[in-house]
Amino acid sequence: MGGVAPEPDQALSREHAAVRKDFRILFVCTGNVCRSPFAELLTRHLLAQRLPSDQITRFVVASAGTQAMTGAAMHSLTRDQLPRWGLARVTGETHIARNLDRIALASADLVLTADREHRAEVVSTYPPLLHSTFCLREFARLLAPVSLRRTGDDPLHRARAAVSTAALRRGCVRWVDKTDDIVPDPYGRSRGAHHQSTDMIADALHQVLTVMFDA
Repeated sequence: MGGVAPEPDQALSREHAAVRKDFRILFVCTGNVCRSPFAELLTRHLLAQRLPSDQITRFVVASAGTQAMTGAAMHSLTRDQLPRWGLARVTGETHIARNLDRIALASADLVLTADREHRAEVVSTYPPLLHSTFCLREFARLLAPVSLRRTGDDPLHRARAAVSTAALRRGCVRWVDKTDDIVPDPYGRSRGAHHQSTDMIADALHQVLTVMFDA
């Protein structure tokens, strides 16, 4: 008689895996007003610099918060940092904070978090992402010595190879203190804290995208 229908997020995940026409990156922090939206906007900007226009649309970049300030705009002090990275400040005004949910997780190919607590929450919420969820700085560290030249020139193939390679390397590299994986939360802190946070995110993203598409 048809059996039990799959949960919506499971069905979405299976459909996405079967089609595989794009690569979805999800950034996760706490409030989704500082770290993850900055990472989202900068990643889109850097992809546009690195990829041909017909390839950019194959990458979908989003962000969410584990305790999101739902509906809020990007924090003004983080927004002030955007021009330093080639983005107009007004770009951040279109951001609307949203809470992390299983639907977003089910469609993600790669989840990059601000710290280990976020990573643990993602995996506990959606266990199938165990091997494709990393702290952003952890992901950059794992990929640092890697070359993806043998995977060819297709950006999607290289992005997927980066995820699988990082997953294989995790557990085979030296242990690091949790502070090495954290992008500190600047919310409620000084302009300098927002400056430091965006610097750390930008540095990690440059490392990751260089390995994915340039190296």
